[in-house]
Amino acid sequence: MKITDKKELLNLLSSKVEPKISIILPIHPETPKTDNNILIYKNLLKDVKKDLELNYPRREWSNAVNKLNSLILDRALWHNASPAVLIFANNEDMQICEMNHRVEPKSHVGNTFLIQDLFLQEELTDQPKYIINLSRDRINIIDVKTLKAIETEEIHTKFSDYYSDFDANSNLNTGSYGGLNGTAYHGHRTKSEEQQKDQSIYYSYLDKELSKLSKDTDSTFIISGLPEILDNYLSKYGNSNYIYTVIRGSVINSSQRELAIKLNQIFHDKKVQNSELLKKEYNQADQKDKILNDFDSINHAIAGKRVKSLISFNIGNSYSIDQNKLMLKAALNKINCRVLDATENSELPKISAIVY
Repeated sequence: MKITDKKELLNLLSSKVEPKISIILPIHPETPKTDNNILIYKNLLKDVKKDLELNYPRREWSNAVNKLNSLILDRALWHNASPAVLIFANNEDMQICEMNHRVEPKSHVGNTFLIQDLFLQEELTDQPKYIINLSRDRINIIDVKTLKAIETEEIHTKFSDYYSDFDANSNLNTGSYGGLNGTAYHGHRTKSEEQQKDQSIYYSYLDKELSKLSKDTDSTFIISGLPEILDNYLSKYGNSNYIYTVIRGSVINSSQRELAIKLNQIFHDKKVQNSELLKKEYNQADQKDKILNDFDSINHAIAGKRVKSLISFNIGNSYSIDQNKLMLKAALNKINCRVLDATENSELPKISAIVY
């Protein structure tokens, strides 16, 4: 999930100004489909305007509609590589959230925002930004959203480019240097030893730069490469915070379709893992009689600051207004909110609170 400004979003979500407008919009970034994105948005906006005109004085929503109308000309929005966006607006402000999961188009006008999509498992764990494909003497960087190779000025993607930066201060051997792919080795070390040393130096550099890039962009990366290359790198840097997961195999010759299949499986596995952890937490709390399931009890517990976390069970009615109101109240009280897919278990309650 990507939010332009978290503070501004919270200010809007906590606003008392009504009507509150929510538009949930699928995005297809491919060029032939951008016009379809706009058409879907226009239809949703048409429904919103009809609802507003029937139920609210124009002075209460005219500013909001002007902001929403302006998005029709926002080409960057329609070419967004995210699979969906959530648009929240009232007469005071408008905020847009980029989503990691796919959605069905929907709009709502009323006294609450539809926020439940913000707390799906796919959104609570940010997706990685890049795939870093390791080779012995270079890396290739692939953007996870566009599945296209990119160039970056921040990192030397080839050892030969990096070598010139430290050559003057290095003490690689006693004589001349032939590089990872060169043949001139006149020092005391063998060519194999020279290559291992060079690789070690380059990987140390990569680790520092990837750590810096991760902090600067607040993101993580998938590391891929042939098993022997990966093992060499991960033996030293496998516990680095910037590593989202690992693909054991080079992806440099993979098609975009093949990459998409790999990534979908990775994200599915991560979602299942997070869901299992959430189920375990819920069951442990239930065994200790720390679960509330009815709306009134949860409301009172939130007011009394007794709620540790809130779990909404998505059983095919994920846009229940009452559920959204309760989740919004909990979120504004800084309570941990999550949505768990429970379509295969209709016996679960719509929403539960884990209390202290």
